[in-house]
Amino acid sequence: MGRSLNSLEQSLCEAVDAQFDEEHLPWFRRLVNQPSHTGAREDVEAAASIVDAQMQSIGMCRTLVEDPDGDFADHRVFSSPAIDDGERGFALVGHVDTVFPRSTGFLEFRRDPPDSESGGDVVRGPGVLDMKSGLSVIVFALTTVQRVAPEIFERLKLRFFMNTDEEVGSPTSNAMFKEMAPKISQAMVFECGRDEDRIITSRRGSATFTLHVTGRASHAGNDHASGLNAIHVLALLIPRVEALTDYASGTSLNVGLIEGGSAKNTVPESASCVIDARFGTMASADKVVAALNEIAEQPFERMDNVPDHLRKATVKLEGRVSRPPMEASAENQGLREVYEDYAGAVGLKVGEAPLQGGGSDANLLAGFGVSAVDGLGPYGKFFHSPKEWSSLSSLRKRTKALACFLVEGIDRLQ
Repeated sequence: MGRSLNSLEQSLCEAVDAQFDEEHLPWFRRLVNQPSHTGAREDVEAAASIVDAQMQSIGMCRTLVEDPDGDFADHRVFSSPAIDDGERGFALVGHVDTVFPRSTGFLEFRRDPPDSESGGDVVRGPGVLDMKSGLSVIVFALTTVQRVAPEIFERLKLRFFMNTDEEVGSPTSNAMFKEMAPKISQAMVFECGRDEDRIITSRRGSATFTLHVTGRASHAGNDHASGLNAIHVLALLIPRVEALTDYASGTSLNVGLIEGGSAKNTVPESASCVIDARFGTMASADKVVAALNEIAEQPFERMDNVPDHLRKATVKLEGRVSRPPMEASAENQGLREVYEDYAGAVGLKVGEAPLQGGGSDANLLAGFGVSAVDGLGPYGKFFHSPKEWSSLSSLRKRTKALACFLVEGIDRLQ
């Protein structure tokens, strides 16, 4: 049970409730109904413009950050009236792109009927959980503060970052976060909420590597002995890769794709595999990279009974760490505890989520030295699936929690 709300917090919560059905929910519906698959630049731009309009209506200043290659829609940085370009400030972070192209046909916001099992609390649609509901928390918490406590809103020093390429690993917004990191004091990321409303303070990092093997082609019937089978070599190396998995340290490696050969009667000249690597700490990440490089440089180390001709194969490793791990720290634990004071007061549960396997922009921020917490969006299930759903009661509470945090919590962190 959380503490009692003070009079200002009570006013903020009443305002969230008063505008929810008439303004917040229709706005959320409109955002979900606008397709925004990452690769569909014009669609993402149209969705982002819905956020633009609401932010500009409350006096937030918009800065566009272009993708140099023009593949993705412009990223947004919305700045509060009190913050200057060079000042450090608090950050709210979310993405507007989704994983659902128009071709899926999964393009409509739907609410369960009142007589359903959810009692009408569940809404469904593309990105309804990941993460347009999280965006609506940010947008309407800021809107509520601006309306109920305009004098506090006018002195807030914060920025709201909304990127357009998160679902493909933030390849271009990564540069934006890197440039802005020195200007960010701490950050909250509004990916979907976890079970029991627990807050994310740690996420595993991720990397993708490709192991290439080059052998020598020959006719499998007439000249088999002069060939060098690249698939055979790769098959010998894969167990070494998989053996790097160490669940105790949060490290896992998965050989998920294999390619090689050209015909059944040709000794294959080339073969490759794609490796998904996950790790809980940067120390673990460094160990994985070093071990994979050793496999490429000394592919048959400590291997017995490898035919001499196979040892003539060449092995090459490509890839890099794409998202560093988000490691728990005293700083992000402190941020979590302050936020949870307000979350508990509006009826949310509190506590720390276990280490998460997937990544988000919180990983990038952590890699640039910014303390962050994540999972502050509404609760739901099945993100990235046609069954994706989000809870409206959770949406209300998350909006209330952020609004209450904004009027006082940021100052408590100073």
